Amino acid sequence: MSERGLSQRHTQYREPAASPRFLLLDFARFVAAFSVVMYHYTSRDTGQWPESTRQMFPDLSLISSYGYLGVQLFFIVSGFVIFMSTEGKTVSSFIASRVARIFPAYWLAVLGTACLRTWLAPELGQGPSFSQVLINLTMFQVPAGVPHVDAVYWTLWVELVFYVLIAVLMALGVKDRGYKVFLFLWPALMLLVTQSENQHLIDVTGAKYSAFFAVGMCLYLIHKRGSQVTLWLLLAGNVAVGIRNTLEFTVPSNPEDGRFVTDTGVAIVVSLIILLMIVLTLTPLKHKGYAWMVRAGALTYPLYLTHQYWGWWAIRSLDPVLGTWATLVAAIAFSIAIAYAIERWVERPVRPRMRRFVTRVLAGKS
Repeated sequence: MSERGLSQRHTQYREPAASPRFLLLDFARFVAAFSVVMYHYTSRDTGQWPESTRQMFPDLSLISSYGYLGVQLFFIVSGFVIFMSTEGKTVSSFIASRVARIFPAYWLAVLGTACLRTWLAPELGQGPSFSQVLINLTMFQVPAGVPHVDAVYWTLWVELVFYVLIAVLMALGVKDRGYKVFLFLWPALMLLVTQSENQHLIDVTGAKYSAFFAVGMCLYLIHKRGSQVTLWLLLAGNVAVGIRNTLEFTVPSNPEDGRFVTDTGVAIVVSLIILLMIVLTLTPLKHKGYAWMVRAGALTYPLYLTHQYWGWWAIRSLDPVLGTWATLVAAIAFSIAIAYAIERWVERPVRPRMRRFVTRVLAGKS
């Protein structure tokens, strides 16, 4: 071939560009976690403030009581992002990436919270037993019927069930049509499970929240494959199931748990969350944003894992000295600082090593 031909071939070749990041989704993850933080600090009554949160934060608590719905937002984001992360991956690489993502920070959070409850702040409640901590470290406390070291860990089992389902679908070689069938059958089956009287089965299957992962998956398929009537119908069906389950299982008959919410309010907030996700994934805004949003998104997981007990400890310790609002700001800052430390000095260095280790284990190498 002539030099001119070679030159033309080299000129035409381009390295494949990296897919643009969904920066606003990173920030949405942080918003989801932060809304849960505000719910636990300013709405839910846990005895950490000298008076009820309704008295301490009469106006703010009416808004932050809806903050627990940040979990629904996070599950939708997870459905979209985890499904997207399967592109071009093998089952083993997917498993390795998920194990490396969820366990290092989780193990540290379990051990740290157990120490806090046992030695540093026993006033927060009886510390967990040694066996309870060990079982929590496996993340299998829900099927084992063992209490969480920190109640917020309940969402992790729901996430883990979703990861297993995705890995199974990958192993089966499911493609677009198969995913559509799955996005109909899985939430429909889980809807039937929620109507049973077997609470343990409901918890183990993550039935109450499956539709939100399915919503995220539908949004990703629409983003990836284009607008299709079947996908929009699946999206609408899963939205309906998700709202139904949220109203059925998360709206209390009385506000004793700190949720001063109404059926109408919850339905509106969940609908707005889904509308927000449509805007962030299917409109020209999907790739807009700022680089700092990536860092904010990286804090989401460790912030969620550690904010509850460590924040309550800060509130109990600081309120007599600083007063209400300064204590709230300090507790939030303290929780974010812990999250930053875990992300910076645990997750970043440990995650790639663990991913390589799990990959070798799955490949049968020592």
